[in-house]
Amino acid sequence: MDKQELAHWGEETAQKYLKARGIRIVEKNYRTPSGEIDLIGFENDDLVFFEVKTRSSIKFGYPEEAVNTKKIEKIEMVANEYLDHLSANNLNWRIDTIAIIRSPHTQKFQIMWFKNVEA
Repeated sequence: MDKQELAHWGEETAQKYLKARGIRIVEKNYRTPSGEIDLIGFENDDLVFFEVKTRSSIKFGYPEEAVNTKKIEKIEMVANEYLDHLSANNLNWRIDTIAIIRSPHTQKFQIMWFKNVEA
């Protein structure tokens, strides 16, 4: 499985994981000229922008470590564009990270959900 296939698998897996936990997904791969947000959904009344990071090993670090200050600032920029598009002024929102590690040998995987990540 190449890097792009792993990323796609990770996003699909994250979407199923979140739906099973009551998240109502409203957008997938939301793109603007400023960037992309993997998944957007509601947890109760809160709008959540999800960054999904999938790795096949931790050789180069844990997936959640890739969601650094620069990445969060980019997500915030796209999130604000999305909110402007919705005309949602009083909506509570946050950025969460879904980190997945999938063994290339056994296909078993581990998911961790980090809520309200900040720059």
